[in-house]
Amino acid sequence: MKQLWLYVIFSGVVILLGGLIFILRLYRGQQTIQNFEEQEYGLVRPFLEPHSVQNGLAVYSAGEGAPVLLFPYPHAATKAPMAQEPLAQILIGMGRRVVTFDVPGAYRSTREPVGDMQEMITGATETLERLGIEGPVDVIGHSMGGLSALAFAIEHPEHTNKLVLIGTFSGFPAAAKWGMPGSLWRMTDGDYWRLIVWGLQVKLGTGSLATHKQLQNLMEGASYYDKTFFKPLKIEADDHKKGVPVREVLWGKNMLRKLSYADRLGKVQAPTLVIAGRHDPEGPLPCSQELHNDIPASSLVVFEKSGHFPFIEEVQKFTNSLDAFLNSTAGT
Repeated sequence: MKQLWLYVIFSGVVILLGGLIFILRLYRGQQTIQNFEEQEYGLVRPFLEPHSVQNGLAVYSAGEGAPVLLFPYPHAATKAPMAQEPLAQILIGMGRRVVTFDVPGAYRSTREPVGDMQEMITGATETLERLGIEGPVDVIGHSMGGLSALAFAIEHPEHTNKLVLIGTFSGFPAAAKWGMPGSLWRMTDGDYWRLIVWGLQVKLGTGSLATHKQLQNLMEGASYYDKTFFKPLKIEADDHKKGVPVREVLWGKNMLRKLSYADRLGKVQAPTLVIAGRHDPEGPLPCSQELHNDIPASSLVVFEKSGHFPFIEEVQKFTNSLDAFLNSTAGT
């Protein structure tokens, strides 16, 4: 009996100390960094030069052919500008002209960042205007970039010819309902709590660049079906002294506001292709099924050997599916 009480007291002390450390780490003060990516990642892989930078917004045009608006990630959690990422390279290889932009506060966009959806839509319309692109264009987005593409198609049907949503969801409530951490781990798993703790530190801006990289490595590593595709971010010793990327903090406020377009999916007028990875824990299949069920002229393609990145894991099937949809005249 005495041993039992000692165990209970010891466990209570451990939980109390753990909770205290957790609280202190969350509220140790916000520190953010912005426009750091070229120094951090560009030395190994030189960045593509933008078409132009005006009023603090960097706009890109890469490739030849019919333009396609490729939405960047609103949290800017990539290693290069969107025009240089694998999805852009596939589109360029298909003979398309990729137009996109750097979100404010990241890469070459020095405009004061806001981090809301209106900023994403404004960046897209400004990109089309600056490049002299009139009339509807095909619009594509992956993950949070897909959520932004969805919002753009709803708000600007006149600018949207066809819509492609890859590993996307209707909003944060859907992502929270079906996605991480519950989609992958039990509450008894350490990674379940690592995701929550690091996620809170990043969203509140109380972590560091090291915390950001740890979170990215945890999520991305779990989001590949074939783990050989995963290339973790290297955490340097001084990353612990640097702040959290400002886009992560600002976009995190949208999560707290529970941004959602679930009740407006029926307003999407453009023919829509919804692409899902069977093993995607970030945007699980139910998220894509909701989009397909509620968007009027939509089709759903499921990639059986992919997680969150079917354009990397099943690149040929992805390219064929995308090419067939974009070049089809049905429903246009």
